[in-house]
Amino acid sequence: IQAVPISAVRAGFDMCFVYGNPRVVSNVALSCALRAIRFPVVIWGQAHTAGSSPASERLRLAWWRCFSYLFVYTDDEVVYLREHGFSRKLLVGMNNGLNQQELEVCAAQFPPQRLAEWRRERDLENRMVLLSCARLIPKNRFDLVIDALPELLKIEPSLVWCVLGDGSERERLKRHAQRRGVSHAIRWQGALYDEKALAPWFLSSVALVHPGAVGLTLLHAFGYGLPVVTHDDRQQQMPEIAALKDGHNGLLFRSGDVRSLVENLVKLMREPQLRAALSEAARHTARKEFNTEVMANRFSEMAQAVWARMRKDRDV
Repeated sequence: IQAVPISAVRAGFDMCFVYGNPRVVSNVALSCALRAIRFPVVIWGQAHTAGSSPASERLRLAWWRCFSYLFVYTDDEVVYLREHGFSRKLLVGMNNGLNQQELEVCAAQFPPQRLAEWRRERDLENRMVLLSCARLIPKNRFDLVIDALPELLKIEPSLVWCVLGDGSERERLKRHAQRRGVSHAIRWQGALYDEKALAPWFLSSVALVHPGAVGLTLLHAFGYGLPVVTHDDRQQQMPEIAALKDGHNGLLFRSGDVRSLVENLVKLMREPQLRAALSEAARHTARKEFNTEVMANRFSEMAQAVWARMRKDRDV
């Protein structure tokens, strides 16, 4: 908890955006103190989070109901809140995303000839690559990909699953892969953070597979035109799942169902025209709907809407 000089906020700003996680107690105190003096407060945050308990969500939304202005992660979350008693609030979705221009600059550094050379150096030439890029922790359910690999390899022996990330599950997953006899088809690359180093992995893959709750990794893949395969239980997904439209820019499999995961991946592997269509749509989604430029515009839209309502209230 940190002290915030309310008088300084009131004197120096027109409104205050407050992170809407009640675990940050100082933010709860700040927002309530500002509300008490009728200073405009915009609560921003996730309306629904995968894995959160119903009790914690009720607590968070009960706090949010005290305020008139809410800035949430996606347009889908705006719909969610309207369905949960927030229809009279001013709601704007930011459509959370990444810096698409940066991704495209990195992608441009790997034209076809250079990318082919990069693939040869890593023995990926003539290999079909599935990619995962996330921490190796239980909630990401990478054991499902290992369980799917025996069937996938029967259909496409050249398949290799490349895993960018590290975490507490690494050794357990490696042992599981050994038991399933698929270690030869997995590359455990470890954690990578430099975008220039990440770019050729995304550009060399046919899909990003994420069996657990997927967040910004989804938009990271879309930024390179890489379709995403993830599970279909949207209540157990992160807000960024709003960007994925099944059959348009990615594919959804039945949550926890290895057979369904296999069927969706096989569909991608066998249908190059489908891959191309999904890829084009994925890139379009990142360029036009979910990125930092859109976020900045939505932030401005939120602030202008609050300002307009403030002026209207003063004129009444």
